[in-house]
Amino acid sequence: MHVFRGLPDPRLRVPSAIAIGNFDGVHTGHQALLHGMVDAAKDRGLVPSVLTFEPHPREYFPHLDPVPRISTLFDKVKRILDCGVERIYMLPFNERIAREGAEHFVKEVLVKGLDCRWITVGEDFRFGSGRAADAHDLVNFGREHHFETWISPLLFHGERKVSSTRVREALAAGDFYETSLMLGRPYTMSGRVIHGQALGRTLGYPTLNIAPIPPGSRARPALSGVFAVRVDGILPGASIPGVASLGLRPTVTSSRRWLLETHLFDWHGDAYGRHICVRFIERIRSEQKFSGLPELTAAIKNDAARARQILGLAPGTPE
Repeated sequence: MHVFRGLPDPRLRVPSAIAIGNFDGVHTGHQALLHGMVDAAKDRGLVPSVLTFEPHPREYFPHLDPVPRISTLFDKVKRILDCGVERIYMLPFNERIAREGAEHFVKEVLVKGLDCRWITVGEDFRFGSGRAADAHDLVNFGREHHFETWISPLLFHGERKVSSTRVREALAAGDFYETSLMLGRPYTMSGRVIHGQALGRTLGYPTLNIAPIPPGSRARPALSGVFAVRVDGILPGASIPGVASLGLRPTVTSSRRWLLETHLFDWHGDAYGRHICVRFIERIRSEQKFSGLPELTAAIKNDAARARQILGLAPGTPE
C-alpha cells in the first residue's frame, strides 16, 4: 500500500484502475464505489487506486466557505485502504489545477500521469475549470483515450442519497445514530496525541489532545461541542470511557486552532505520541465561552458527570 503526494515518478507508474473523488467520511456510498473499483481492477489485472484532493478544492478559494471535514486525513486514508485500495494519490489543489481544462486534466493527470485503464466516478462528479465537465464527458474522453469509465450509481438511505453533505448534517445535529447508518460504522476521530497547554491537568481534568485539522488549513470539523466518548489505543483490547471537547477553546485562547481534548475516566498515564481513536457516543452540549476558569471548571465537572451517566458508569468512580 502506497500513499503519494501528487503524481508518482514515471518509473513508479503502473497500469491502474482509478476511483476519483474527495471521499470525505468514506461513507457507504463511497465504499460501494471503491469496492466496485477494486473488483474491476482484479478482473483486469490493474492496480486498484484512488485519486483525491488535499486540501479540498473549496479550501483553495478564499471567497468560498470551506467544507466542514468529516474525517481527519489519517482516518480518510485508513478507510480508503480498508476497502482494498493499494495506491492513493493525493493531488494538491492549486491555481494550476483550478484553471486546467477537463481535456488537459484527462491527458496529463489520468492518462500520462497515472496510466489509467479503468475509471469510476459518482453520478454527480464534475471536473475541469469551472467544474464545466461531468461524468458523461469523462465517458467520452475515455473512448478517445482508451480507458473504460464506469459511473457508479447512487446509494440511498431512506428517500435521499447517501452523501458527505448528509453525514455533515447529521453530525451537526449530534445524531450519531443516523451518522453510523450512513458511514456503516460508529463515528470516530483518530490521531496522534500531542502536547497541549496542560490546562486540563491544572484544573484536575488532564486531557489527551488531537489536532483534527492540519495547521494552516481554513477548514473546520463537521461538529463541535462536548461529548461522551470511548477511546481505543490506550490499553490493548480495551475501550476506555471519557468526556471530550472538540472546538476552539474560546475561554482560554483566541488562536483559532481546533483541538479535540479527551479526559479519560479511571485511567492515568502518559499517552503522548500514541495514536488513539475517539468514538463519539452522545453530544452533551455545544461549545461555550465562559467568564473565567472557575466557571469553566464547574462546567467540566458537570460534563464529566453527564458523560458518566450516558456511558453507564457509577457517578462515584474516582478520577
